[in-house]
Amino acid sequence: MSSPQIGFDKDRMRAWLPPTIVALLFAAAVWIFHRELRAVHYRELREALGALTAEHLLLALLFTAANYCVLSGYDQLAFRHVGRNIARWRIALTAAVSYALSNSIGFAVLSGTAVRHRFYSRWGVPAADLARIVVFNSVTYWLGLLALAGWSLAFQPHAYLGGGLVQTGVRGLGGICLALAGAYLMLSVVRRAPFRVRGFEMRVPGPALALGQLLVSMADWALAAAVLHALLPEGGPSYGVLLGAFLAAQVLGLVSHVPGGLGVFEGTMLLMLGPYLPAERIIAALLLFRLIYYLIPLTLALLLLLGDELRNRRAPLMRLGQSLTRVSVQLAPKVLAVFTFMAGVLLLISGATPAEHERLRWLAQVLPVAVFEASHFLGSLVGVGLLVLAQAVSRRIRLAYYLALAALLAGIAASLLKAADWEEALLLALLLLAFAPSRSFFDRRAALFDTRFSPGWIMAIVTAFGATVWLGIFAFRHVEYSNELWWQVALNHDAPRFMRASLGAAVALLGFGLWRLMRPPAHSAALPTDAALADAARVIDVQTYTLPQLAYLRDKALLFNSDRTAFVMYGVHGRTWAALGDPAGPPSAAPGLIQAFVELADDHGGVPVFYQVRPSQLSMYAELGMSFAKLGEEARVPLQGFSLAGSRHKALRSIMNRLAREEVSFRIVEAAEVPAVLPQLKAVSDDWLSGKSAGEKGFSLGFFDVAYLSRQSIAVMEQGGRIVAFANLLCGASAEELSIDLMRFASTAPKGAMDGLFAHLFRWGRERGYRWFNLGMAPLSGLEVSPVSTAWMRLGKVIYRHGEAFYNFEGLRAYKEKFHPVWEPRYIAYPGKAPLFLVLADIAALSAGGYLRIFR
Repeated sequence: MSSPQIGFDKDRMRAWLPPTIVALLFAAAVWIFHRELRAVHYRELREALGALTAEHLLLALLFTAANYCVLSGYDQLAFRHVGRNIARWRIALTAAVSYALSNSIGFAVLSGTAVRHRFYSRWGVPAADLARIVVFNSVTYWLGLLALAGWSLAFQPHAYLGGGLVQTGVRGLGGICLALAGAYLMLSVVRRAPFRVRGFEMRVPGPALALGQLLVSMADWALAAAVLHALLPEGGPSYGVLLGAFLAAQVLGLVSHVPGGLGVFEGTMLLMLGPYLPAERIIAALLLFRLIYYLIPLTLALLLLLGDELRNRRAPLMRLGQSLTRVSVQLAPKVLAVFTFMAGVLLLISGATPAEHERLRWLAQVLPVAVFEASHFLGSLVGVGLLVLAQAVSRRIRLAYYLALAALLAGIAASLLKAADWEEALLLALLLLAFAPSRSFFDRRAALFDTRFSPGWIMAIVTAFGATVWLGIFAFRHVEYSNELWWQVALNHDAPRFMRASLGAAVALLGFGLWRLMRPPAHSAALPTDAALADAARVIDVQTYTLPQLAYLRDKALLFNSDRTAFVMYGVHGRTWAALGDPAGPPSAAPGLIQAFVELADDHGGVPVFYQVRPSQLSMYAELGMSFAKLGEEARVPLQGFSLAGSRHKALRSIMNRLAREEVSFRIVEAAEVPAVLPQLKAVSDDWLSGKSAGEKGFSLGFFDVAYLSRQSIAVMEQGGRIVAFANLLCGASAEELSIDLMRFASTAPKGAMDGLFAHLFRWGRERGYRWFNLGMAPLSGLEVSPVSTAWMRLGKVIYRHGEAFYNFEGLRAYKEKFHPVWEPRYIAYPGKAPLFLVLADIAALSAGGYLRIFR
């Protein structure tokens, strides 16, 4: 069912390259930290934090609140641009939650858009306008950045850039930024025609709205920088200098794709503000900036999302929001995963830094030193556990939910016992309270670590652990190393505790990695057992369309829903996980099965696709963010009223008359009688294959299999008592659809034998009340090319017209057309980032049994 994919190494390199670059950028930031802090003592950093007054903190909080109010202006202007009217408070609340998530999690187009889709769709905003809002906000975001960066670079002196030619070049860069911002304003005056890209249309805002974009974005960036400026001590850089450094650091953070620019932003700011302030003062301000501007809004946004979900579940009247709830189910666990990861980092940082000795002495009056040692060691182990668990939390695995609760409880206990660290315990308790009502989100019963760890996750875990170890080395670098430190146990010996805890955490992390490496190979699609096929048969028996009956071929894996009333049949080739058709079963089960299949494929590093999707089902795939491409059209002949009389079927009537003269007869061999004719069927099949110089196919095409053919009736054409042509019948429930799968004819069969077989079947189906006869799909037919067509549509049209060497595309369409069918489009649903051509190549190889067999 699976085979190595050509170019696998290239795919692996492509998967590892982005997280590796991110890790290198983060490592560069840590190196900058290490260089700049080599003369700084950990005690000085704590003193710098303590030197910040309540006035500094209050001012930073006020600037943060003002900034998030201004951020709502992005969406307010966007709604004015698209011409939609929604209550301003709703827009402001949605925008604040969106930016709180995207600022911290990163990937604003995904995280922020998911929140907007959840709320705005509920209030009647269509998907096209939502896309325009996202584009409008992105332009607004960069417009203010260009304007402020241009002003700062062109008119503010920057000591960290030196002088002479460098300053001149920087001023020139500032002029370019200002020119770009001005060009956009000029465009709003002179451009009236909308931009069109692949059918998506976007109008250019008018001058007043464009000016509003500029002012709102400038205010946003200015207030964000003001938050950090409020946390700096007196005598630091001027606001103009800080603003230039802040903008440069933010851009580098965005380019790095590290969530929130973590580490990259801080390293850049430390480097640029070094000439103005001592390093410990800068670090103290940056730590509080992270807390006030990122962590507090993120926590409030999470609580609001959870509260909104609970309110929706208690409101039965909000039936319209059921599809939107699935967006929340996807988003909330990912946010909880971010907090779980942060909790792990918090415990590791706590284990890498000195404890409050006054609290230790107080605890020593009631607890033995062994308790401090054990709880310190346990806290670091729990921290590593939370780093690893975060991946399973993001995938909504039920066991991960309970383990996270247990780990948080253990972390709270360790924090209180090792040094009465109530602040740390309080933060963990808040996360525990956020987890507690979220059990319904974790509905996947997959094994905890059957899922893959993507390169991004691996890099994140290793980087986070490495950063905390570096922090411990920085905190205790005044302690001279000796082997005896490992064995020293005393109340005031923080460095040995750090060494033992870090070693334990590293061993645990290494052990987990080795266990993963020694595990069995990745998942392969398991063929259905007799019991699974029996369950599938109960589902198939009530399906009105016939495609699910290809499950009887037993060459595809079956994924059932929890009560086994619906299934998806799929195959795996390379990284492509291809589901054949829409889920079989009741319509209410389809969305959950689609989501389960997508998650299963993603768990194992696969690319989930759905092949031959009906147009009526596309919305279910769209809700998961999948893209579509037209595969071709399916031919369905209406049977009610079908007749060979008249001029429409004159040619077919002539063939029937000739076959009758040649004494070629038609009959249906019932399933119970099929074993008796199997030798004749096998002879016809072998003759047909040898004449075509072809091998058996699979997946979406039937092949000669005794068990498969014995399940259904067979339509045969006989001459002289011998079968000369046959086709197996697929009969849908409720007499809705009749179809065939495997059709073969002998080289001695009279000309037109298959045409006669179809004509007899049309009449046979009509007499038994069937409404449609499905002739199957004509690949690549019906693809229309226009100025906005995708590259796939253009390529598909060329292959359809000139690809006779590989497949008779036009001939197949013409053959089916003579039966005057109704043509219905069929699609492939796939992740938009996946290369469609390679996905289709994998599906072709899946059908043929390998890449080489495609051309045999």
